[in-house]
Amino acid sequence: MNQSSDLIRHRKKYSQAIKASKEKGMVAFQAWFNQSKDIPESIKRGYWDLTFHILTPAVCKHLNNPEEKIALEIGYGGGRILNAACSYFKQVIGIDIHEEKNTVVKFLASQGKNNFKLLTTSGCSIDVASDNLDFIYSFIVLQHLPNYENLISYLKEIYRCLRVGGVAQLYFGKFSKLNPLEQVRFFWKGYQEIPFAPVNQTSLVVRVAKMKQVCRQLCFKILSTGTSYKNVPDGYKKIKGGQNFITLLK
Repeated sequence: MNQSSDLIRHRKKYSQAIKASKEKGMVAFQAWFNQSKDIPESIKRGYWDLTFHILTPAVCKHLNNPEEKIALEIGYGGGRILNAACSYFKQVIGIDIHEEKNTVVKFLASQGKNNFKLLTTSGCSIDVASDNLDFIYSFIVLQHLPNYENLISYLKEIYRCLRVGGVAQLYFGKFSKLNPLEQVRFFWKGYQEIPFAPVNQTSLVVRVAKMKQVCRQLCFKILSTGTSYKNVPDGYKKIKGGQNFITLLK
């Protein structure tokens, strides 16, 4: 199966699952993305994830005057993190493969947000002009890509879209999620695709060293790497999550 058919199948699978969650109501729709018990919890946890996981010290060092900056979220989901980002930036653009944009627009409007733009994407491109963004981030999304080439496509697009001096904060699936034998088998390759992974289960894991290598080849400067934590702030530092992050400077 080639990359294109992988992507089409992947997009259809996720779109159908997200549509089914929406048909159960807004609480179920939001919970699909972050397992929240209600809307207020989803909103508050969105602020926590943005503040802790996305706006790290390495990122903040390069985001002077954020109220004048344009940010973009890869995989805005139900809008919980993008909602928080709208409080920090001049404008936030969200891209996603699902077709429930209008549901998220209504959610964001209910929170008094109007400085955003949502785009439906193919799943491998960022449909904005080159050298136009100050900050790009992604959380609990890249680990669900259908293949490694899809990740490379996004990294190339991120470099294209960022202004010189722009920053990216990207979370991706941990290689250590593989069992020990698979880690040995795919160590030198540096990544592993997990074909036919169920919806919302990890389908791509990458070694941090491999991610660094690729990003350097694309001319990024690496500012930082690290891990995610579950249920921040409750889980910090007790429970590490299933993602690593890399902070990049163009």
